[in-house]
Amino acid sequence: MRLSAFLLLLITIHSVRADTVYVRDTLYVPIRGGQSSEHRILHSGVRSGTQLEHLEENDDTKYSKVRMKSGLEGWIQTQYLMAEPIAEDQVKDANSQVARFKGQYRVALLQIDEFKTASNQLDQSRVELQAENQELSEELERITTLAARVIAIDDENRMLKEEQASLHRNIDSLDAANQELQGDANESLFFTGRRHGPDGTFFWLLGRAPYLPETK
Repeated sequence: MRLSAFLLLLITIHSVRADTVYVRDTLYVPIRGGQSSEHRILHSGVRSGTQLEHLEENDDTKYSKVRMKSGLEGWIQTQYLMAEPIAEDQVKDANSQVARFKGQYRVALLQIDEFKTASNQLDQSRVELQAENQELSEELERITTLAARVIAIDDENRMLKEEQASLHRNIDSLDAANQELQGDANESLFFTGRRHGPDGTFFWLLGRAPYLPETK
């Protein structure tokens, strides 16, 4: 009974201390000088995921001839070759793409913020331009009204000047006619005057002559 309890305790302790592990999928495959495991190894081990140039394939021996980027050519077992990158590299590429997309997303957000700021500034500018346009329209209306008044005043002044000139002409005509009448009146005027004679007597003078004032 005690032995069973002790063994159970050991098993429990061993289970508690056990760690989680994973099987590594990284492989190193040799490149040989021929199509068998007996041929000389040209490269001690090509890591899984390494890019190779596929030259030819032998279905009988299950070997394929490949060329490395360094130019080394040899034979490797076909079962270790695949047309797509390994999952690890695909994950790395996917992570790289995700990181790139995140960077592009952040840049896009910054651009959106800039566009919003620019849009707000444009809206503010539009409001200011509308207010300025309204002020200019009102000022133009005032100027138009003032110009119409100036034109009306100019027309009125011109008419007044024409009337004044006409009046001056009429006055000149009247002056000329008056002078002519005065000349005619002076020529046809008869008047009387009183003069003293040498003997102290006086007599009346009647005739056409210039006006002589009365003397004593």
